[in-house]
Amino acid sequence: MVKRKMSIKSLRAKFDEFLNSSFVKRAKKLLITKDFYIFLIFLLIATAFWFFNALRGEYVTTFSYPVRFVNVPENHVVVGGANQKIELKVKSNGYAILRQRISSRFIPVNYDVSSMRTIIRDGKSVSYMLSRSQINNVRNQLMVGMELADISPDTLFLHVDKVKKKAIPVRLEGKPVFEKQFILANTIVFEPESVTVTGPASLVDTISEIYTKLLETEALSDTFIKKIELKPIDNVKLSDNVVTLTIPVERYTEKMVNVPISVKGLPDSLWLKTFPSSLEVTFRAGMSKVETINGSDFSAVVDAAEILQTDRAKRLRVRIDKSPENIESFDYAPLFVEYVLELRNSN
Repeated sequence: MVKRKMSIKSLRAKFDEFLNSSFVKRAKKLLITKDFYIFLIFLLIATAFWFFNALRGEYVTTFSYPVRFVNVPENHVVVGGANQKIELKVKSNGYAILRQRISSRFIPVNYDVSSMRTIIRDGKSVSYMLSRSQINNVRNQLMVGMELADISPDTLFLHVDKVKKKAIPVRLEGKPVFEKQFILANTIVFEPESVTVTGPASLVDTISEIYTKLLETEALSDTFIKKIELKPIDNVKLSDNVVTLTIPVERYTEKMVNVPISVKGLPDSLWLKTFPSSLEVTFRAGMSKVETINGSDFSAVVDAAEILQTDRAKRLRVRIDKSPENIESFDYAPLFVEYVLELRNSN
């Protein structure tokens, strides 16, 4: 710690010694004299003469030009490669190059899509044209005295696709939340229920659903109506960007029905009876639908394969293999039943 303090003091002493040196004192006197400013002016003039003399030399440099594709065939659209540029290597004196860089705003070079040739590349139809096909147009945009040495890339590739329209159904992004004792009364409705998408056929063919932006609401206890935006899709135009969302809500109640148990997979030579022969299903549904649902809307089965094995089960598990779609949930009992198995009388 002592050594560090000593070294800092030593540096300060040397710096003070430098500031008080005869060299620094002479430099200070020079800065406040006319001779210094005269020297500075002549230095700037000499630098300018050197710069302008250097501009007389010949140089090679590169300019970047934007590309614009025109005359796209009717009912077609440019899919890939629209934002391309060409690099121009030019040769000229420094004056011309400087003027070109300062004063010129490069006009896009037009390439006629209808005159492009087509090849198959990576399984896709791709149009192409040699960059030099527009060489005269490019030269007309250069300053007088500038020589065009090279254009790159030598070939421009462009993916052109047919325009396609297709009606796509709207889907909700997110899941509505309901207050206790309330459920979805019916299907969620959109107005319009589908939108027309327009874009490249190769892209439109991959779209099967259009989703809304994420729905964020509090728990619902009444029918909910709101305008909601659709998620945009790149390179595709939607006929509607906003749809009206309707979520019908109603209170639900419970109901119990009796459902007979049927046997599945039993050979004709056998007879099976379950105990009990039916079960009770308790389901929850909206009040507008609950009275329209009865036991025939459910199907309860046991699988006889369980008793045809060597290690025969003592009880059979009951499954519900059919239930109505317009219910919230259901429970049933019993889950297992006992049974009697007998051979059928061959007479």
